[in-house]
Amino acid sequence: MSHLLVGYMLLAFSWWAVHLWVQNDLLLQKQKELLECQFSRNDTRGVNLSALEETAEYKKIVHKWERRRVMIFTEGLFFTGCLVLGLWIVNRSANRELALARQRRNFLLSITHELKSPLAALRLTMETFSRRELTREQVEKLTANGLRETSRLSTLVEDMLLAARLESNWQPLAEPIDLRLLVKDIIANLKIRFPEADIQVQIQPNLAPVSADRSGLISVIQNLLENALKYSPQGASVIFLAERTAVNRLSIRVKDQGSGVPDAEKQTIFEKFYRLGNEETRKTTGTGLGLYIVQQVVKAHNGTIQVLDNQPNGTIMAIEMQA
Repeated sequence: MSHLLVGYMLLAFSWWAVHLWVQNDLLLQKQKELLECQFSRNDTRGVNLSALEETAEYKKIVHKWERRRVMIFTEGLFFTGCLVLGLWIVNRSANRELALARQRRNFLLSITHELKSPLAALRLTMETFSRRELTREQVEKLTANGLRETSRLSTLVEDMLLAARLESNWQPLAEPIDLRLLVKDIIANLKIRFPEADIQVQIQPNLAPVSADRSGLISVIQNLLENALKYSPQGASVIFLAERTAVNRLSIRVKDQGSGVPDAEKQTIFEKFYRLGNEETRKTTGTGLGLYIVQQVVKAHNGTIQVLDNQPNGTIMAIEMQA
């Protein structure tokens, strides 16, 4: 519809420009004829066209004719440019609104799934405890399932709260952090949800405590490791590397062996609520907030994040930040 509107308005502008152009030529012709009549009345020998064209009156009407042609051309070009620019802005705004609506829809679908699944599992666990006599082995299994779903809910709530704070000019509160202990605790928490996860940690020997916001750094590392585990084949290793590249600069790499990220998606994956694929058919869980949070926290620490291709397959999330 917008393309038809643009086409119609361009044709309308073109028609009016041609019409004015023709009218300008007709006006010149009429003025020439009037001038010839005036000269013919004053000179009984007839009109000398060469002499007529050298007169001040003739040059004046030709000059006006040329000015009108320039005016028609420049104003037509200007208004056409304004029309195209305005329609482009409107079209871009409409596309943004549609994209935002899709993101909201995807978020509602994902958050509904993310909340419904663990709540249903926890309810089933509690009902089983209340209605049945269970063996120790069954109790341990149900307890592990409950802890896994509780951890999933806790991570979801923390991500949503942090995402809300990031929109309110969040500033990191730096404190000394033992990165080895922090990563160990994060992996222990992830093991509840991914009991068969193979996470290999390679941290620079004798790495001094880093100075960063604890909750922010936890969210960065946890989201990167969780994504790597979700998108890697079962049993594949995920590698976490950390080292200092300067006195107050920290380098973090998370390598997985998944299907990788297409080049066209390497920037859009950091948009809020953005997730690869369709929310109704996607198999992996998530809300699309994880990488958005990672990027914003890294930026707040004067850092950058890049999406690189792993070899032979997979993705490397590379972070350089102040810490």
